[in-house]
Amino acid sequence: MPDRPRRLAIIGSGPTALYLLHHLTQHLDQFSRDLRHVDVFERSDQMGVGMPYSAETTDRFNLCNISSEELPPLDEEFADWLRACDDERLSDWAIDRANISEDETYCRLALGQYFQDQWKHSVTRLRKSGIEVTEHCPTQVVDIVDRNAENELTIVTDNGEQFTVDRVVVATGHQFADEDQPDAGYFASPWPMHKLIPGNDQYYNFTIGTLGASLSAFDVIASLAHRHGRFIRTEDRYEFILETEAKGFRIVMHSAQGWLPHLQYEQREPFREIYRHTTREQILGLRNDDGFLTLDTYFDQVCRPALVKAFTRDKRNDIVDALGQADFDMDDFVERMSGEHDYDDAFAGMRSELPEARISVEHDRPVHWKEVIDDLMYTLSYHAELMSAEDHLRLHGVVMPFLMNVIAALPLQSAKTLLALHDAGCLELVTGRVKVTGHERGETQIEVADGDDVTESSYRMFVDCSGQSPLKVHDYPFDSLVQDKRIRSARVAFADVNSVPELDDDKRDRVIDGETAALELAGIDIDSVYRVIGDDGVANTRIHDIAFPNTIGKRPYSYGLQACSETAAIVVEAWRREMHENIGQSGSIESPSKIYQETSGTTNRVEH
Repeated sequence: MPDRPRRLAIIGSGPTALYLLHHLTQHLDQFSRDLRHVDVFERSDQMGVGMPYSAETTDRFNLCNISSEELPPLDEEFADWLRACDDERLSDWAIDRANISEDETYCRLALGQYFQDQWKHSVTRLRKSGIEVTEHCPTQVVDIVDRNAENELTIVTDNGEQFTVDRVVVATGHQFADEDQPDAGYFASPWPMHKLIPGNDQYYNFTIGTLGASLSAFDVIASLAHRHGRFIRTEDRYEFILETEAKGFRIVMHSAQGWLPHLQYEQREPFREIYRHTTREQILGLRNDDGFLTLDTYFDQVCRPALVKAFTRDKRNDIVDALGQADFDMDDFVERMSGEHDYDDAFAGMRSELPEARISVEHDRPVHWKEVIDDLMYTLSYHAELMSAEDHLRLHGVVMPFLMNVIAALPLQSAKTLLALHDAGCLELVTGRVKVTGHERGETQIEVADGDDVTESSYRMFVDCSGQSPLKVHDYPFDSLVQDKRIRSARVAFADVNSVPELDDDKRDRVIDGETAALELAGIDIDSVYRVIGDDGVANTRIHDIAFPNTIGKRPYSYGLQACSETAAIVVEAWRREMHENIGQSGSIESPSKIYQETSGTTNRVEH
């Protein structure tokens, strides 16, 4: 049986780390008997905020796409916390006290300050229970050394200090490599946002390009638009007025599919649950003789009945009839629903969807199918290790692009902003896959491939908003764990090794040869309770990694802050169970899925 955690290190203090501390405080009667010390290492200047919500990285015009009622509960609800803020703080965030509501979305800077206050609450509660908490800030951890013989770890910081602990949780969140080339106007990510913002009384009198039409791209658009003009409301529309000095300012978004995100919608259940539409027993019972949960079986046995109920509620009998056909599979469903959102003019499509979205949000009319498909993919993500390599390729190639577009849930105010900019001639969308071809003469050159058509463009400013690149093992930030083979790349076995020769070259390069052929996935290998797996295939009981960019291979779909809470709860519950039983070191999902059963639907409930 693993030793009980006595000295814990947490690398990072963003939302996932915050929820880890919060869930620890829910079981102080148990943890305060053994856990003596918690060291938290944060490389930025602020504890408990997180990169997307920090004034160091984001901007006052960048909105959340999650409301107070959708936030997993902490010691105080977000809307109540806002109501307690003074008028000056609310004014800084452009929040009208009279309109504060549980179902409204607000700027991310406000959410970051809320998180920081909740962090302080959790730290205080831990200290009052007798657990010492030491905050190292700003301090960057540069290495973790696993000392197997001593059953302990050494944390090495950038100032040369070393700390001995018996557990570590990596919660580093998003980390973007500094690969900007500002002389060519190329920015590898939008963060920190201030690097893109012109100086006072300065304007970009030229066209700016973004890679992606994502929420990050909309952050860039909002931040720059407010520095080049102003938005006004008339009786029947929302308009953008370009400053006279900003003539020539324009933004072009490049999107592979030419899609703009689905809009915000009302939900019947604000929180995702792992076992809302199925049970642990059903999921495990759906595995075939080779131990795989196939995507087709999951769609037939779990998704189809849940979607039939949802579309019936939405009065979409056409989709109910389609789902009633046995040969209508996951790919067909994605194609059918994507087609309904595929417009020749994406802005005209967004404009046509806006009235229905407004009715949904303002009159509490849920769009059941979107909520249900979100739940179903959330469930699948927590069982992704049961899928074969073939189905992982299908999931990422077919399902995930569609899902990410649906669940983006663009706030209605952001949609109005985009439409106003488009109407003013300041925002366009170009369909096609982008390849950056060069950086010359102070500009970035790109090729855009849309089917057989290839065009070239050049931008004085081009911002990659496609998100953090998938992590490779050799890029893992703690080199001793790599060199000592304490971690390995995430992987899943092929159901049929004869399918390997048929793969495209880029996919065949990811095949790992061994006793059983496997497909290398993004990120590092973890078991079902986020313990890292080394080259020996054994889960390391001392090291948990709950940073989504690091674990995206085995957990391909993260539902934002709710996944932060769920993930943290799973780790805490695993520790609790270790105190009474050995949950295994093989990475098998059999025993840990019982933990999912315990945490699902409970971590997000608010007690009144």
